[in-house]
Amino acid sequence: VMQAGAVWFGGAIASANLLLQEWRQRAADKGPALSAAASLRLLYRTALERFVLAATLFALGLGVLRLEPLALLSGFIVGQAALIVTGTGKTD
Repeated sequence: VMQAGAVWFGGAIASANLLLQEWRQRAADKGPALSAAASLRLLYRTALERFVLAATLFALGLGVLRLEPLALLSGFIVGQAALIVTGTGKTD
């Protein structure tokens, strides 16, 4: 039962990562056009935020919740793979 929770938590980390990326993209699309340098800064900032979010959630799962590491990582990998295969709702 604990392993199933760890797998679900890993999938939730992947989903949270995607949601952050989508939120940043929608905010950038609604705002004024960015220069190339500003777009690159936003890209790097979003990548850093996603990394910090994933690392923090992994630390929460492993350290505080004491979830099974292999199950947690497996859930994350499967979640990432599923999000890649299904796409992110883009039509272009």
